[in-house]
Amino acid sequence: MRMRSSRATVFVFSAVWLLLPVFSTDIEAQAIDLDAITANDEFRWGVVALHDGKINEAIESLNRSLSFASERVLTRYWLGRAYYYAGFEESALDEWRWVAERGSRTSVLEKWIERIELSRGLTTERLGTAISPGRYVTMVDLAGRQAELTLFRSPTSVRPRADGSFYVASFATHTVVLLDPNGVRRRVFDGGLEGFDRPFDVLQLSDGSLLVSEFGANRVARVSAEGLKVGSFGSRGIGPGELLGPQYLASDGLGHVYVSDYGNGRVSKFTVEGEFLFSFGSRNASVGAFSPAGIVVTAERVYVADTDRARIVVFDESGNFLGQIRTPIMDRPEGLSLYQSGSLLVSDRNRIYVIGVERETESLLTELSPDRRVLGAAVDANRNLLAADINSSSVLFLAASEELYTGLNVEIESIRAADHPRVHAAVVVTDRNGHPVLGLGPSNFRITEDRFATGALEVAYAGYRSGEAAISVLIDPSGITTAQDISAARSAAVDARDALNTGDRMWVVSAGDQPVVESEPRAGRLAVGEATARALAVGGPPTGRLDLGIRLAVFQLSGELGRRGIVVVSGGEPSSRSFESYSLEETAAHLRNNHVALSVVYTQRNASSAELEYLAEATGGTSAYAYQPQGIAPLVDALRHAASGTYLLSYNSVHDADFGRRYIPLEVEAYLLQRSGRDEAGYFGPLEF
Repeated sequence: MRMRSSRATVFVFSAVWLLLPVFSTDIEAQAIDLDAITANDEFRWGVVALHDGKINEAIESLNRSLSFASERVLTRYWLGRAYYYAGFEESALDEWRWVAERGSRTSVLEKWIERIELSRGLTTERLGTAISPGRYVTMVDLAGRQAELTLFRSPTSVRPRADGSFYVASFATHTVVLLDPNGVRRRVFDGGLEGFDRPFDVLQLSDGSLLVSEFGANRVARVSAEGLKVGSFGSRGIGPGELLGPQYLASDGLGHVYVSDYGNGRVSKFTVEGEFLFSFGSRNASVGAFSPAGIVVTAERVYVADTDRARIVVFDESGNFLGQIRTPIMDRPEGLSLYQSGSLLVSDRNRIYVIGVERETESLLTELSPDRRVLGAAVDANRNLLAADINSSSVLFLAASEELYTGLNVEIESIRAADHPRVHAAVVVTDRNGHPVLGLGPSNFRITEDRFATGALEVAYAGYRSGEAAISVLIDPSGITTAQDISAARSAAVDARDALNTGDRMWVVSAGDQPVVESEPRAGRLAVGEATARALAVGGPPTGRLDLGIRLAVFQLSGELGRRGIVVVSGGEPSSRSFESYSLEETAAHLRNNHVALSVVYTQRNASSAELEYLAEATGGTSAYAYQPQGIAPLVDALRHAASGTYLLSYNSVHDADFGRRYIPLEVEAYLLQRSGRDEAGYFGPLEF
C-alpha cells in the first residue's frame, strides 16, 4: 500500500497583500515583518517536503527559514527530524539539544535524543538484538474470569502467533481461546459438536490449522483454519500410536508432530495427518524411567522435560537418546519453549528460567509467589513473556524491568492532509530496542491536534496484517564487466520481479555516476531485464556511486506502507567513489531511520563486500548469490514476511486549515499493556486561494 502525494504547484502570491486590511489607506502604518513572512513560507515548504519524502528539499527550506528567523524553536525541531531521516544523526542531535537548552525540553524530545544516543553508543547503555535474560516483572495479571465473562479457566499452555496474538488452552472450560496482544478475546474454539475433552496444548501448523492435545480423550484433535474440528488421531491405550493423557505438542517443521504421552512415559511421533511413526523414551535403557512433559524440536534435536527426575532429555529426530541436561536450578520442569537459538525457556513450578543447551548455563527470569504454578510459558511477537498459571487461572504478561519502564518508541513518519479535514498519519511503533510492536488496534492509539481530541480514529492499515513489499533493485556497475556477470545481474533482477505478489511494487535503479530510475513499479519481466541492461551499459570503466544510488532508491520507497527493501546487485567490488558524498555510517543511518532493509545479491561466487555486508547487518538485511538454486525469491519472501510496526491512522481534523497556511500540531500516543509512547509532529492542509 502506498501513501504519497506530489508536491502542490507553487503559486506566486503577495504575502504582503494578504496581510493588508481591505480598507487600509495608510500602508506605512502597517508593521509588516517580511522576514517573518518568508520564514513562515519556507517552514511550510520544509514540513510539506519532509512528509513527501523529499528530505534534501526539506533541509534546504528549513535552513532558509532559519536564515530569516534563527531563534524559532519549532523550525529547529523540524530540521532535527529532517537531519534524522537524512542519516545525519549528529546534526539532528545538535538541533534538538539546542531546542532543549532553550527551555523547550519535552518528554518527546528527550525520547528522540535518547534513541540516537543509544543507537550511536553515546550512553553507558546498549541496544541488543537478542532477548537477554534478566529480571522479569509482571505487567498484567490477566484473570480468566472477567466480571460475568469467563475467558478461560485452568490454563495449561500459551502459544504465541506471529501477529502478537496468542492461543490459550483452557483445561477446565474445554476450549481453546485466541486473545489479542491486549488480552482481549478474539475467538473461542470449542471443538464443535463433539467438543474438546480437557485440552492441554495447542499447536498452530504452517497452513493455519491447529492441533489440540485432549488430555481427557487420549487423542490429538485436528482443527481447520476456519475453526472446525476435522478429525483426530490417537486413542486410549498402551499400544503403538495409543495415548494415555497426552500433554505437550511440538513440530519439527518437516511434517512431523511429537506428543508427550505422560501416562505411557514416552514421546510418540506422528505425521501431521495423524499417521503413527514410532515412540521413544521409555524403551531406551539409557533413558530409564521417564515422565515426559514439554517438548522443543530445534536444530535436529528433540528436547523433552522429564518432570519427575528434574532434567531435560535430549534425543535426535529418530528417537535416539543423546544425553541429558541437569542444572542446580531444576526442580520440576514442565513446559518448554524455544527462547532463542541455543536456549530453552523452562516453566518449573513458580519459576521461569532459561537453559543454554550447549554449556548447560542457567538464568532465572522470574520467581513468582509460591502459590503459582506455571505449566507453559513463551515469548510472544512483542517480546513479552507469557505464562499460563493453572493454580490462579490467569495468564501473566511479563517484561524485562528495563524495557517495561522505558516504554514504546512512537514515530509519526508522515502525514497526508490533501483531503483535509480527513487526515492520514503513517505511524511506526517499536519497542526500546527498535523491534516492531505488532497487533495494535484503535484502542491502542490516541490522537490529538494541538491537545484537542480529534474525530473517531481508524486503523486503515496495519503492517503486521499485510504481506506487501516495496523493493528497489539497485544495480551497482562496479565489478560487473563480463558477459556472465551481466547475465547474472539480469537474472537476479528478473527473479526479484517474478517473486513479487499482486500488492508488491519494484523499481530498478542504476548506481552509476548519475543514478537513474530505470523502471517503474509495475514493469513486467522483459522491461525489468531491459532496465538492468541499461543500468550496465556504461562507457569506459564502470564507476558505482552506491551512496547516491541508495538515496535515490530510498526516495522511491518513501510513502510506501509495506515492508521496504533495497536489493543491491553487485559484483562484490564497490568502486573507490562508492561512499564519496555520504559516509558508510550516514548511509546506514539513512536506511535504518527510513525503515529500509538492504540486502545484497552477488553476481560472482564467493564474492563479498565489507561495506555492503555492514549495511545489510545494520539494517536487518541479508546476502545471497545470484547462482543459488532457488534464486533470490527467498530473499524477497523474507522481506515480505518481516515483522512490521507500521500503522496508518485516519481521522477527521477538528481544526480549520486556514486555506493551507495554518500549522496544525499533531500528537500520537500508543499504548500496550503498561507501556506507552508518544510523538509530536504537525502538518499543513492543502494550499487554497
